[in-house]
Amino acid sequence: MELLPEGDERQALRMRRHLMASGTSLLVVLTLFVCAFIGLLPMRAAVEGAIGIVALVLAFHALFRTGLNLRFSDPSLTTEQVGAAILFLAYLMVHAGPARTMLLVFYLVAMLFGVLRLNGKRLMLLAMLALGAHGTALLLVLARDPAAQPRAVFAEFAVLAVVLPWFAAMGGYVNRLRLRLSDSNRDLTRAVERIEQLAIRDELTGAYNRRFLMECLARERSRAERLRASFSICLLDVDHFKSINDGFGHPAGDAVLIELPALAAAGLRGADVFGRFGGEEFLVILPDTSLAGAQALAERMRAAIEAARFSGIGERRVTATLGVAEYCAGEEVTALLARADRALYAGKTGGRNRVAIPQPG
Repeated sequence: MELLPEGDERQALRMRRHLMASGTSLLVVLTLFVCAFIGLLPMRAAVEGAIGIVALVLAFHALFRTGLNLRFSDPSLTTEQVGAAILFLAYLMVHAGPARTMLLVFYLVAMLFGVLRLNGKRLMLLAMLALGAHGTALLLVLARDPAAQPRAVFAEFAVLAVVLPWFAAMGGYVNRLRLRLSDSNRDLTRAVERIEQLAIRDELTGAYNRRFLMECLARERSRAERLRASFSICLLDVDHFKSINDGFGHPAGDAVLIELPALAAAGLRGADVFGRFGGEEFLVILPDTSLAGAQALAERMRAAIEAARFSGIGERRVTATLGVAEYCAGEEVTALLARADRALYAGKTGGRNRVAIPQPG
């Protein structure tokens, strides 16, 4: 049987839980030998109990290591591990003699491992299993040991009959609280993610907003200065956007702004940043891109917008003018934006629907 890949994090977590439970099982072994050492338990019973516990631990360990646990509805095997521990504890009770009352606490220890994984119903079923198994063990004790006192045995069972169901009920309550807390944490995480997105995204278009773009420009300038790298920017402005609003209404104009980012950003790389700079103006940040490369990309973007059909404006074509500028060493972000804006203005005055670059001088 092939072992599971080490990269399976969920399976690794299940294995860690199993090892934790196994460590607790070894406490029972230690208790058995302590009881045998002080004469409360026959050494043979302690040895047999230790062998049985180790065998159970190894059996479940093999299930996890081989991945057979994944065939169960609950791959963590919490119910199976707790149930097996309860049944084996009940078996030990038959041979425990005076040490029996000392071992009773391990029923609760076994069920404790189910509190964070099992619901109240499943915990109550395990409590009933423990009561049934321990009751059977007590009947065997009464049948085999003439010195056993029925009243003391009955009192022992009565205490368990009160404690185990109560423990199961409280465990179910704790589990429900854990689930509610988990749901609240997920809701809080989603809310925080939503707030973070609102902080960097334009509400109308969903593209990055001006604040985020300026932060990206500052980081890109710092990187360019540190690594002596180049980068370029493109300012994109929708031509005659006011006439779209006037002729087709603001909802149609909004539709153009909403559809344009996905269209314009289709050919960008993962490192490129596209966002709404304001109004009908968009900004593209192109790391490690020369002026010629930015011009070529801007031309593809312009052509894609011109060829597209936008909803709400019928057969009317939408065009855009783009101003392109490459960062110069030591230049401030505001100066770079100003050069791109001058190029954009030159493109507008030159007839629109074109890509323009800053003129020298």
